Amino acid sequence: MSRPSIFAVPAILAVTAVALAACGQTARSGASAEQPCARHGSAFAIPCAAVPAPSASASSSSPAPGTAPVFAYYYMWMQGSYWSTNKLDHPVQPFPGNYNSMDPAVINSQIVQAKAAGITGFLVSWKDTATYRKILPEVESAANQNNFKLALFYESINAAKQPVSVSIVAADYTYFVATYASNPAWYTINGKVLTAWDGTQRYSPASVASVTSPVRSRVLVLSTGNNVAEYQRLAAVTDGDAYYWSSNNPATSPQAGAKLASMGAAVHQKNGVWIAPFAPGFNATLIGGHLIVPRSNGSTLKSEYALAAASAPDILGLISWNEWTENTYMEPSVNFGSTYLNVLKGLISPAA
Repeated sequence: MSRPSIFAVPAILAVTAVALAACGQTARSGASAEQPCARHGSAFAIPCAAVPAPSASASSSSPAPGTAPVFAYYYMWMQGSYWSTNKLDHPVQPFPGNYNSMDPAVINSQIVQAKAAGITGFLVSWKDTATYRKILPEVESAANQNNFKLALFYESINAAKQPVSVSIVAADYTYFVATYASNPAWYTINGKVLTAWDGTQRYSPASVASVTSPVRSRVLVLSTGNNVAEYQRLAAVTDGDAYYWSSNNPATSPQAGAKLASMGAAVHQKNGVWIAPFAPGFNATLIGGHLIVPRSNGSTLKSEYALAAASAPDILGLISWNEWTENTYMEPSVNFGSTYLNVLKGLISPAA
């Protein structure tokens, strides 16, 4: 996913390269020896790790087949010049149009549309900034009004694609727990608010433990490993894994299903929470990428949903509600209208 510093969009969207590949995690993740490839690519020449055979295990929190809730990754950095830079498509007019993420009416509209398509909640991209302190309460309010749920996707990588200090991560998590975690909008598992820490690949187990240990009585903290070895490296100090794989191409990745299944099995073997990824397509060529995963009029979304659902997920992680620079968005657009929300609704509620 592209990561503007809050509303400093033009400078950040001019990134030099977004690594792309069917096996991906983010380009920023390449520092760890255990991690096989960047989120969006082999442009960094990091080969994908071999996929171990899936094992038969299940978490006590795993839902029955076909009942895993769907959470869509949700971003709050859109306004103004964001819409005039590196965009292949735009939100459908007249509303919300090229919207401002701070607008309560836009937030409410997005939640209403998502819920109507069968989405349970948003995985909200967040870090502690002055802007997000204004926006997040509006998202909580709209979620509560619409009986919609939220989970946290904590962003620990800065605009320069570098990990922030562990002290910042710890302070942000402490602030989140103290300020937001008691709000009923947040999705809980066994009484704990669900969160995922994006960028854990860039931190040592000791550093991760220093963040998670003080807050794990209130929140679940999932890592974002992109293979079994990376998940296992942090399994003792986290509560599962949320794999952000936006550039998977089922048509050219015959091992994708086995990889997701093996990761799900590994997470459940440790009694963790497994968030399996799926997306409608991918195209980050305007920001330096080279891989295009065609949407194929919904076929890609259907294939990726099937692969993710077959990995025994506790939650299905839809990439994304509104990542417009990488073109994984699901919300209605000028080019596609509501096509992909309609396809998704048919997958989630086939009898509806």
